[in-house]
Amino acid sequence: MTLIATDRANHSIEDLKKEDVQIRSGSQLRLINFLEPDKRPIDYAIVIDNTGSFRELLKLAVEAAAKIISSNGPNDETFLERFVSSGKIDTVRDFTSDKASLLDGLNSLYAEMGQSAVIDAVHLAVSHTAAHKAGPNNRRRAVVLFSDGEDRASFYNDEKLAKLLREKDVQVFVIGIVSQLSKAEGLIHRPSPRVKAEKLLQLIANESGGRLFLCKDNLELLEAAAEIAHDLHFQYLIGFEPLADANDKKFHKVSVSSIASPNRALKLIARPGYANGVPAPLPKPPEQKSP
Repeated sequence: MTLIATDRANHSIEDLKKEDVQIRSGSQLRLINFLEPDKRPIDYAIVIDNTGSFRELLKLAVEAAAKIISSNGPNDETFLERFVSSGKIDTVRDFTSDKASLLDGLNSLYAEMGQSAVIDAVHLAVSHTAAHKAGPNNRRRAVVLFSDGEDRASFYNDEKLAKLLREKDVQVFVIGIVSQLSKAEGLIHRPSPRVKAEKLLQLIANESGGRLFLCKDNLELLEAAAEIAHDLHFQYLIGFEPLADANDKKFHKVSVSSIASPNRALKLIARPGYANGVPAPLPKPPEQKSP
């Protein structure tokens, strides 16, 4: 299982120790076998909202996405997807390590009218990313979503998306720009568009073990992009005693938390559980030293 640790300022840290972490299944503590940096190459999608409601934010999203792509290592690959409605989810660039091609793809994006399909766009991106170079789990997989989170006409619903996120080992990092959505409640005390959007974006991040950044301005958006670029290339790999045998394919909930320290306040971010059917990466064997 992958793990991200952040400090009081919501910045990722790189000095977490096994002694700082505890994993529970209900009230039962699980034995942690190892905790080590996870620096596997990364395959990830960048998914950008191209709906009319996102028109004024598209330029900022492209700028932030370009910063993330620029941080790619030589073995990383990125897939670029734009979306409007359920019928307009387009692959702008399939997985490639060619940064110039990806940046050209970003600069080709444009907004158009349509009934926004955030859930369908994420569903497709997660499925495509999980299938890319499937097999030995020697690469990490993620999706970076830029959207206001307002879903109007997806084929899939949030429950089906949550099910997919639990089945696939693909983290989703979300940059949500919801400030232009209305705070006003609908009829019969229905949640406001902004509340609904924030709830959906939080669900996507939580179920996948990713992070949500709700940005109010250009500075916050670029800071979020920097955090995501870091997390794509550095987080932790944690191994622990499973709750059931390997033939049990059910999803098992676990909670990961930091052990209280008077000198440090940490937040640990991980998937809400695991399924034995999802292949888990193994730690690297210790280096053999010459006598």
